[in-house]
Amino acid sequence: MRIMDLIGNLKPYQQEILYRLINKFSAINQIDISKEVSSVPMQCRHCGHSEFVKNGTYKGRQRYKCSKCNTTQFADANTALYNLKLKDKWVDFVTLMLETKEHQSCRQIAEKLGINIKTAHNWRHKMLTSLNELHHLEVEAEIELDEVYLRFCVKGRIGKEKYTEYYGSKHPSNKENELRKEEKKMEKESYQVIYMCEHNRNNDFNFSPIKIQKKGVVSEDDIERVLASADFKEKTVITDSEPSLRTYFKKQDNVEHLTFKSSDIKQGILKEKAVHNNNINNTMMRLRSWMAGFNGVSTKYLNNYLKWFRLINLFSLEQVKSFVKETIMDKKLYKRFRDIFLNYKNFVFQQYNHNFKE
Repeated sequence: MRIMDLIGNLKPYQQEILYRLINKFSAINQIDISKEVSSVPMQCRHCGHSEFVKNGTYKGRQRYKCSKCNTTQFADANTALYNLKLKDKWVDFVTLMLETKEHQSCRQIAEKLGINIKTAHNWRHKMLTSLNELHHLEVEAEIELDEVYLRFCVKGRIGKEKYTEYYGSKHPSNKENELRKEEKKMEKESYQVIYMCEHNRNNDFNFSPIKIQKKGVVSEDDIERVLASADFKEKTVITDSEPSLRTYFKKQDNVEHLTFKSSDIKQGILKEKAVHNNNINNTMMRLRSWMAGFNGVSTKYLNNYLKWFRLINLFSLEQVKSFVKETIMDKKLYKRFRDIFLNYKNFVFQQYNHNFKE
């Protein structure tokens, strides 16, 4: 039986769903990854220079030589596609990561694309490390602000980078370094990772890491550090009545700071109808539900997961091409991807490296 006859036997709503799927995959397959790479200006991975000459081919791919330092590279050096053997699957990978509200596990993506699970994991964090730099939150006239607390978690293989002497997994002669000792203490004593959530009233939001601590409220110094680059001038900022937040905003000029008591919210008492952080609370409920499917998220990658959750809320199928191009245009991605562990280590030891936000 011909395909068109089969389609004709479907109910009208089923035909509509099928045509939507066909249009979706047709639009995705029209994105030429090699063409997108060639449209982005190159940058030397060694010295940052932007002038190159052709320098032969390797396995059918054109190589280029930097006119300044003579380093050779491919056109996609330092981007998300750097060292990828299956570049033709990158567009489908980005689509699977962002198009669904339900999370896609590495295993699910690996099975759909026919790639290794470890490959899917590396691709995930390359993509997120790139997109973290983009789509910054634009603060609107009113914004809710609150700290959110997430469990400190060490998940996944504990590799040799956490040992001064390493002879293999669970080897009795392994000697743990200070990072591993600190992690075990934090897990045992139920430490929490604290983020600042900035939430517009149009349902767009952002998370910024503050610190890891066992209990207690965030200090004014921590508030000042994490909000140092935020611009709330001529805006209305809504928070609860926490002393550190009140003290911080008293020092800020041209910022209207409105506060409420959390106990009043719980009791249904609202002195002013618009003064609340319900948007943050609703977003956190959705976030916790979304993260539950991962059975724990390593604090090492937590920043990427929070950005992923936000990108899912911003994403539409029409944006696939722009998202793919953004991962190719980011010439600093590869270094940030390699620095994930270093930034995590600094965060654990409260060495506030701004790169953790990347």
